[in-house]
Amino acid sequence: MTENFKKVVDLISEMKASFTKSAHKFEQATLMDGTIIEFDSLEIGMPVFVVTETETIPAPEGTHNLGGDMEGVSIVVDANGIITDIIDTRAVANSSEEEETPIVEEKMSAEEVEAIVNAKFESFASSLESVAEMMGAIANQNETLTNQIAELKGEFETFKAMPVNETKEEEKFSKVGNLTTRQLWLKNNKNK
Repeated sequence: MTENFKKVVDLISEMKASFTKSAHKFEQATLMDGTIIEFDSLEIGMPVFVVTETETIPAPEGTHNLGGDMEGVSIVVDANGIITDIIDTRAVANSSEEEETPIVEEKMSAEEVEAIVNAKFESFASSLESVAEMMGAIANQNETLTNQIAELKGEFETFKAMPVNETKEEEKFSKVGNLTTRQLWLKNNKNK
């Protein structure tokens, strides 16, 4: 039982560590309206989160214009907070002075975004399945131990209810019941 429990604790620690590592890798940027966002990398298919005073929540659906050093870059986010499009007008302004080049926007279909998200959750789901299997094994062992304890309690109660065989001190070394006539006479006349 302790071995399975240790495996469960180790898996949970690994999952925590993977989430902690990814949380430390997030970069921050400020939107034009002053809202702070976090992202692992500014790429299509990556999640974006809005940072509040108490928590981080997935970015709302829509187009968000970045400010500061990233001014001129806009990201399009779907309902799940995943980047579906990145529009960089900075490159267009710089290149328009030299020559007119068409802007190539990188777009991703909902199916592609869903495939990326599903791939990321597959490893998490397999870890959870392993934890669930181990928890099932622990539950079975717990049930077995509970049954064994109940059985031992029953045996103990039966043992406790058995009559006690108390022997008197004088009978410990004598043959009670199989005394000869002489032994009976000596026993009866001992104190006279």
